[in-house]
Amino acid sequence: MAYYERQPPPDDERPGCLDALLITRVAFELLFWPMVALFAVLLDAALFFFLYATYAPLALIPVVLTAIGLWLFARWEQRRVRPPDL
Repeated sequence: MAYYERQPPPDDERPGCLDALLITRVAFELLFWPMVALFAVLLDAALFFFLYATYAPLALIPVVLTAIGLWLFARWEQRRVRPPDL
C-alpha cells in the first residue's frame, strides 16, 4: 500500500535519457580497448591455427607479429610511465 501512496520526485530529480546515454558511453569507453585486445588475441589464435594447418612454417608469422606487438607495447608503456627517481 505504501508504494502507491508515495509522491513521484520533482521533474528535475528524475533520471532521464541523457543520464542513460552518459552511463552507456562511459561503459563503452571503459570496455573498448579490452574488447579490442580480446578480439585481436582470438583472431591471432585463429590465424595461427589456420596457417599451421595450411603450412607449418607459415604459423610463425602470427607468432612473430604478436612478439613485435608486445615489444612495441612494452616500449610505449616504458615511455609513458616513468619510474620515480630514487
